[in-house]
Amino acid sequence: MTTPLHVENLVKRYTGMTRNAVDGISFDLADGAVVGLLGPNGAGKTTLTKLICGVAAPTTGRVTVFDEEPTAGSEVKHRLGVVHQSAPFDMMLSLLDNLRIAAAFKDLRWHEVRPTVDELLDTFGLGAATGQLVFTLSGGERRRLQIVRALLGRPRLLLLDEPSAGMDVSGRRRMWELLRDLRNQYGTTMLWTSHYVEELERNCGRVLIVDRGRLLQDGTPRELAERFGPQAARVRPTDATQPEALADLARSAGLQAVVTDGLVQLSGRDVSTRLPALLTRLRSDGPDTASVEYLPPSLEDAFIDLVENHRDHCDR
Repeated sequence: MTTPLHVENLVKRYTGMTRNAVDGISFDLADGAVVGLLGPNGAGKTTLTKLICGVAAPTTGRVTVFDEEPTAGSEVKHRLGVVHQSAPFDMMLSLLDNLRIAAAFKDLRWHEVRPTVDELLDTFGLGAATGQLVFTLSGGERRRLQIVRALLGRPRLLLLDEPSAGMDVSGRRRMWELLRDLRNQYGTTMLWTSHYVEELERNCGRVLIVDRGRLLQDGTPRELAERFGPQAARVRPTDATQPEALADLARSAGLQAVVTDGLVQLSGRDVSTRLPALLTRLRSDGPDTASVEYLPPSLEDAFIDLVENHRDHCDR
């Protein structure tokens, strides 16, 4: 069985750069997988996307799409769909004319794909705007048009680079549903780049966290959150004089503590194992605490900690 995407020790260095844009990244995508790519601005996500779709050539390393290199003229590009961050449309042409041009670039016969085009336009809420000039569309509508264009020919691998940028909340959720249906119906493999952590957490079975061209971690959203996210707890002492005392004890133990309206919010490494000892010390000076609530770590917290720790290490 062919592998939808194989990336091996991939490096891309541009002339004049002091470091690699992509720096030795390796990973595979299984058939039908939906994998998120999460990183701050300048992490190398867009460069990685360009390398995968063959727009840029690697400095060293290897990338294959369905076991073929996506070089110029490669047939494998016809099995690949890309939603770019920018929207390279001809703004003075209609939606339909832009899609007709895109079909020609993919060597697709217009009369054969036209029924699929009409179906996709209806699905993404653009069916009534086929004759409309692209410059008259909203940002969210242009984003949906990009997705329609990427889906021409029913690609087996779909690269999504910030697909929900410019969409409102309802449009974003509708897009999630449509992409989920696409995967369920056709088994489409997706590499999904987004700055919306919640978007990747909800839709991806696996997330790659990257920064400064390097792959920092690879795992499920829950695994990454639990392994690298700081734990948190809310504690409400019964005695109104104790919140500040508990906060001081927590800070002396290396935890972060914030007191609001008699509630102490604690965060940091090993909160769940260190808090009982702090409460024991607190009880020796007063009544028991009234309530303790442990909060599960989030992927967003894990992402921020991983990137900050990586940059601190690199800057030393």
